[in-house]
Amino acid sequence: HRFSSGQVVVSVEHASFDLPRWAGHLGLSEGFLRSHHGWDPGAAAVGQRLAEAFDAPLHLGEWSRLLVDLNRSCSNPRVIPSRSGHRKIPGNAGLDLQIRQERLDRYWRPYRMAAEKDLDEAVARHGQALHLSIHSFTPRLRGDIRRNHFGLLYCPSWKAEKAMADSLARWLAGSRYRVRRNYPYSGLDDGFCMRMRAGRSRRRYLGMEIEINQALLRPPTGVARCADVLLGALREQISV
Repeated sequence: HRFSSGQVVVSVEHASFDLPRWAGHLGLSEGFLRSHHGWDPGAAAVGQRLAEAFDAPLHLGEWSRLLVDLNRSCSNPRVIPSRSGHRKIPGNAGLDLQIRQERLDRYWRPYRMAAEKDLDEAVARHGQALHLSIHSFTPRLRGDIRRNHFGLLYCPSWKAEKAMADSLARWLAGSRYRVRRNYPYSGLDDGFCMRMRAGRSRRRYLGMEIEINQALLRPPTGVARCADVLLGALREQISV
């Protein structure tokens, strides 16, 4: 099965470490915000390259995941995290329900609604939507060394998603990259793609969260090289 470029929508939920002026640094250091705790380094640049190549709508998260996590459902307690790793987030402590709701309405809901609108429009126009959600992960987390270059997160019981993961994994492995499926996170965890599957036909929506090891994204050439590798793999699936 091949997709047309008109069916593709690209999103990067953790594209930025920025915070609105009123939030200050949420009681954290700037270094912590700029680390993998505050965003997914390199993911936005890769997402931009993919969207340009496939002439696809692109959705970039404007604010740090520590303000509001666009890759979590609004009902998830971690959508406004109280801590990241072992670090408490003072600016998120003790928020009452009204403040939480106001923050979600202002910073979470517009992003999710805009991306969902483009996905539903792709289905309406072309019969199916391919959602590429781009993320990056730290090579080391709490002593766990993550040696894979790419992670493909999907729902194994959705045949089209599994078939696409199989194809991408073969291509990337053939190019000497280490690939793991549903690692370093599970495609069945609460995330944007998982949420989008709810209430949508598996024949109409296909979601693939692509995780990139941040060790591959280091400047000066890491982003361009990773984007080119993913484009090579994805062009096996997408007609431009």
